[in-house]
Amino acid sequence: MRLDFLPPRALTDGAVHHYCLRCHEDGVKWRTEDGRRHCVCGACGAVRDRALVLDPAVNWWTDENGEYWHETAGVFARDARGRFLFFDRTAFPFGLTIPAGHVERDEEPHLAAARELEEETGLAARGLAFLGRTPVPGDGCRRGADAHVWQVYHCEAGDGGEAAVRLGPEGVTAVWLTPEEALKRPLTLAVRTVLGTYRQALATF
Repeated sequence: MRLDFLPPRALTDGAVHHYCLRCHEDGVKWRTEDGRRHCVCGACGAVRDRALVLDPAVNWWTDENGEYWHETAGVFARDARGRFLFFDRTAFPFGLTIPAGHVERDEEPHLAAARELEEETGLAARGLAFLGRTPVPGDGCRRGADAHVWQVYHCEAGDGGEAAVRLGPEGVTAVWLTPEEALKRPLTLAVRTVLGTYRQALATF
């Protein structure tokens, strides 16, 4: 997504903005209904799964073509049987995901990965290790970016396995899957991409 429809002040004023993708007004409010998060525009009434959110607390930028990018940290958390934790997202993009989220401005990606793991699943990152950095063009999020750079990690899920997982509001239905099992499921685009990229490394750690 390009930001060419925004007023210039929106890029520099340090405020959080929520722009409607239909009328481009800064008047979107978020709601959760029937287990799904969506937004409603106060100006035109459009109901959408996403909006264009500019948040100075999130690490975002535009590239030489004007494309809006976010940085994401994601974690493959493994149980004692060699399976990894996935869950269904309640917000766009819908599908199975791993614990992941946006990296905050001036936050180290490994700290973001550990934070997202705990916030979304209640698990602490044991033995967190870096797998790699993968740009994923076409990876849309509810905040309006259609491109993300993923910082990918793996860790041990810790004692307790499935019983230890306490999903937050962004996820439902936790499942433990091998990479091969996961690739047969409806994964989000980004998770399918990074799982395919690091599948061999995940099999050997």
